[in-house]
Amino acid sequence: MIAMKKGFLITVEGIDGAGKRTLTSFIKKYIESQKLNAIQFEYPDYSSIWGKIIDNYLRNKIEITTNEQFFLYFIDILKDQAKLIQLLNENTCIISDRYFSSTVAFQCAKNFNYQKALSIIEIMDIILPDLTIFIQIPPEIALERKYNQKGFIDRHEKDIELLTNVDCIYEKMMNENVLSKKWIKLDGNQEKGILENITKEIIKEFLINDKIII
Repeated sequence: MIAMKKGFLITVEGIDGAGKRTLTSFIKKYIESQKLNAIQFEYPDYSSIWGKIIDNYLRNKIEITTNEQFFLYFIDILKDQAKLIQLLNENTCIISDRYFSSTVAFQCAKNFNYQKALSIIEIMDIILPDLTIFIQIPPEIALERKYNQKGFIDRHEKDIELLTNVDCIYEKMMNENVLSKKWIKLDGNQEKGILENITKEIIKEFLINDKIII
């Protein structure tokens, strides 16, 4: 029988179309199969007032500056910190499709100052992910996936240059080991079954090595 020693936060990051939602759902189901309590978050949270503004921006209904975008995405995630703390204290496993690293990656790819972004987030003393899985995939393939999935693509999803820059910022954060206790990069351009098997082994090792389970 597996027993929880503490709750933990796993985040899944990558450009649009990398397969974050699919992998996040898989991780949640796998953790639940181990008889552990799990909950899934997704950002932007389009049900929030900030998420609704973000959605209007992505659909080209409004224009907002890069500074405004940074704080919209930032607050949309920040609003849930008290809820996350409560869940972690209840020994819940939290898996999030995007987190603060996503805000940094996208807005700094649009020339928001990288060090300033990290400083703002550090000041707020956020909950650091115990593990961040970064799915890397060529932007051209990600774009095709998104179009096939939705039948349309928003302003971020169709901007190859932006997505290329976002990927570079993710690499920078991973190499500097910031905004997460641990980063692992996955090649997202693999068969779904292969990617899931690799992820399963990563999560198993994480649970054991970090002494999450006994």
